[in-house]
Amino acid sequence: MSTLDYHIHTIVSTDADYTPAEIIRMAKENGVKTLAITDHNNVASVAEAASLGEAEGIRVIPGIEIDCDFEGVGFHMTAYGIDITDPRYDELFHYYYDQSVENTWKAKHQFCEAMGLDLPDELLKDVAKDNILVPEDIGAYLLSHKEYDDLHWLDPYREGGSRSDNPNVNFFWDFFSQGKPGYTAGSKKTAAEIIDLIHATGGEAVVAHPGANFKGKDEILERLLDSGVQGMEVYSSYHSEEQTRHYRQLALDHGLWMTCGSDFHGHHKPSIQIGRIPFLENEAEIHRF
Repeated sequence: MSTLDYHIHTIVSTDADYTPAEIIRMAKENGVKTLAITDHNNVASVAEAASLGEAEGIRVIPGIEIDCDFEGVGFHMTAYGIDITDPRYDELFHYYYDQSVENTWKAKHQFCEAMGLDLPDELLKDVAKDNILVPEDIGAYLLSHKEYDDLHWLDPYREGGSRSDNPNVNFFWDFFSQGKPGYTAGSKKTAAEIIDLIHATGGEAVVAHPGANFKGKDEILERLLDSGVQGMEVYSSYHSEEQTRHYRQLALDHGLWMTCGSDFHGHHKPSIQIGRIPFLENEAEIHRF
């Protein structure tokens, strides 16, 4: 376990489960001393988590994880040390929320059509959160209902399968990420816009889990790394040991800070725990915000 975890989601992320109080309790149990709340396009949990953390001797860094685009690649930018009271973050939340209600159901329809799957919307209304249907919930529904047991393309996500460690989120990456049948681009802010916003609100911009979005796209990633970001999430639950070594070297080559994050969500990522950062052997090289 690490005493640092700069990538944690609370219940205000539509694909996460736990309240700020529960996050702080788990962090304390796991020996985490410094953490960042990085909800998707949302800062609503940060103040509560910071207050609760202070009472437990845990430092909470104000953060956020923002959807954005760079040269046609959709990816996540994390920000740290931002002024969460700046109204532009509320505007950012609504910009993405208003799209998500329509786009997530559109993605579901695309996926079902591509896979020849009969899955009526009515069956999923109860699992949608604020009428936003995250792909992980589609995967969870299919895997938990016997009428879909004969869909053998789901076998890798079932117990013992090659994608069963985090079946729901792996289902998302395999069917709903960029280039997959259920992907809907929406209208993302550009990396330049997001970097400007982060800097204007006193924060630092860090490219989240590059292995999840820039695998095989190092030339594009390197241009992004030279575009005004301060750091890169080198140590991530998404990265293999080989990827971790690769992104560590890229960070050093570009003079960037290195961060670490579990990307904890809850039941959609059952193998992920707060403070469990793969391949992190030396916390001293992680930037202290």
